[in-house]
Amino acid sequence: MKGLLFSIFMRCSILGASAQTSFTVNHGPYLQEVTQEGATVVFTTSQKAFSWVELKRHNAEDGEAIKYFNSRNGLKEAWNTFGSVRVENLKPGMSYDYRIVSKEMRSFEPYKVVFGDSIATEWYTFSTVNPQKQGGSIFITSDMHFDAAKLEKLLRAADYQTCDAFFYVGDMTSYIEDFDAPFTSFIDTSVKLFASSIPFEVVRGNHETRGNLARTYSSYFPKKSGKIYGSYLLGDVMIVMLDSGEDKAESHWVYAGLTDYDAYRTEQAEWLEKLIETEEYKKAKYRIVLSHFPMVMGSKWKEEKMWYGWEDAIHKFLPILNKANVDLLVSGHTHRYFFHDCNVDGNAFPVLEQGADSAVRLELHGGKVTLKVMDVNGKVLMEKML
Repeated sequence: MKGLLFSIFMRCSILGASAQTSFTVNHGPYLQEVTQEGATVVFTTSQKAFSWVELKRHNAEDGEAIKYFNSRNGLKEAWNTFGSVRVENLKPGMSYDYRIVSKEMRSFEPYKVVFGDSIATEWYTFSTVNPQKQGGSIFITSDMHFDAAKLEKLLRAADYQTCDAFFYVGDMTSYIEDFDAPFTSFIDTSVKLFASSIPFEVVRGNHETRGNLARTYSSYFPKKSGKIYGSYLLGDVMIVMLDSGEDKAESHWVYAGLTDYDAYRTEQAEWLEKLIETEEYKKAKYRIVLSHFPMVMGSKWKEEKMWYGWEDAIHKFLPILNKANVDLLVSGHTHRYFFHDCNVDGNAFPVLEQGADSAVRLELHGGKVTLKVMDVNGKVLMEKML
């Protein structure tokens, strides 16, 4: 009897260990920086691995797929769990199928590599940006602060399945000191609903500058430029994404002397000056700016006289944006939804603070911008045509 019990115990232990160590793609895949000619596929594996992306024309035979690797300095990335693979030389406005293929690496010695299980995900479909596309429907929210359930409710309230683009305008987390935090906070929810086929893009909030892993945050959302800020031309829609930094003075005790946002905002202002003079920017029919900080400051915050970083962002960005024919700036940060008309506080364009318990859906059609702010229950808080 004891022998039988021992045998059962050992069998259960082995099965339990096997289940715990099964090799999978455990986060993603999700798309980043999809352009007319390329896209980045991001994912993680449960164990260290050698991974790549296979890509083919939509509905083509599997044998036509081309392999793409993340190669640097002559070496293919391997022996890691985080994967980021850029696929390039694609055609504008075309649909493609892709999948992740990965080989578990059980040992990686100088002259001996031992591979384990091999896996391949299902095929996913995405489309490159169509330069002829006119307008679109855009979902924007912010300030979820780890609340993935609230994000899902907002996405469903906004009928996410009919949106063309998704943007998160900062403070989706409250700090970064756990590798999985961005995944459990909002990436996994995005993958569950849409992000394997339609990309989301992220504007960093001031809370995502905090924590001992804050310096890794941008790696979850890789860009060819290596920058967090940037711009996208989605057909005739220009999206400008600003990284406004921290909201208090560099000398504030909470930063421990480890921030340099004044210089960083100056760098962005110089970039923004050049951007608005480009042909790409000027030919856009719609110009939407995303920033975690509003480019106006309510009297409540002005009276507190402690928001130097926010004021610095306004001082450096607002004069440039005022001459850039901006249709709308959407922000977060204040945890309220509030609409500022043009010229109420030095702003030549409308500003929407879209709130922490709400989201906005923008409809860009016929040269008009319509915004609809809604809460988690789908109640419309504000609807306005600009």
